[in-house]
Amino acid sequence: MQQSLIFRLAFLSICVIFFAPNVFELFNRSRTNDSDRSKLQPITSEIAVIAHRGASEYGPENSLAAYNQAIKMGANYIELDVQMTKDGHLIVMHDQSLKRTTNAKKMYPNRSPWLVRDFNLEDIRKLDAGSWFNRKYQKIARKEFKQQRVPTFEEVIQFVEKKGKRKVGLFIELKEPNLYPGVEEKVVTIMKNHGVSNDPSFIFLSKDESSLRKLKELDPSAKIIQLYPRSMFKGLNVNREFKRIKEYAAGIGPSIDIVTPNLIKKAHLNGLFVDPWTINKLDDMAKLLSIGVDGEITNNPKKFTDLLGIHKCASDPKCI
Repeated sequence: MQQSLIFRLAFLSICVIFFAPNVFELFNRSRTNDSDRSKLQPITSEIAVIAHRGASEYGPENSLAAYNQAIKMGANYIELDVQMTKDGHLIVMHDQSLKRTTNAKKMYPNRSPWLVRDFNLEDIRKLDAGSWFNRKYQKIARKEFKQQRVPTFEEVIQFVEKKGKRKVGLFIELKEPNLYPGVEEKVVTIMKNHGVSNDPSFIFLSKDESSLRKLKELDPSAKIIQLYPRSMFKGLNVNREFKRIKEYAAGIGPSIDIVTPNLIKKAHLNGLFVDPWTINKLDDMAKLLSIGVDGEITNNPKKFTDLLGIHKCASDPKCI
């Protein structure tokens, strides 16, 4: 135990020696950015801490429990995935299939492959969306995770509203929107019904450009991030691409393996902020900070807030 602590402290010291000067320079730069990049300032800090599917290293992904953990750990934003049920309701689920993160196979053995779009909301609400996490990660299992249900998009908005104004924002990913005709209209309607359609702390992202453009047409105030996996970025002229997408996007979300200083420089020159995904290793977090990212999407917001020095739950034994 003591040996492990010594190793961790030594590792952090190395990170500070090699990366701290650049990180401090980044903090100073971020305070003097031009007005274009100030469109999407993080809620509570200069660098955005974005919890991927909530604090998904600490609780079942895309559950209210994981979102609550993320807030306690100091996340500025919660990232979530929106899909549509057979009867037209928006739920929060990453996979097209319910199989991996619920007990759908056990509850509905004859409905393989258990696709979200083949189930009504009433059937999905009966599923256990937390016990899988307890089985997989027994050392951090919790009794309350068994009570988790698949949340609707509206429930997540209500959950954030209850936490207080501007406590945390949402990174709302439209997952495979081509499978769900009309999903953009439903998202915009729900946002308007809750009075948050022009709230800058609610941000939309997707790999699907046509869906993002449609969303922007439906709600010109929508803040948009274009996601870039490596496969989409191959062969692109970076500067030309960023000039093109700034018609509808305010930022980019590149996968970690394509982030370079040149990519960040070109994005910033075009008024686009850069929030890469998914950053879980401490050395990767520090390296990306040193080259000028504006935020990081991570499964472990505690690790990132610790690095930034803004960890908010050190005194709360229930936080982790």
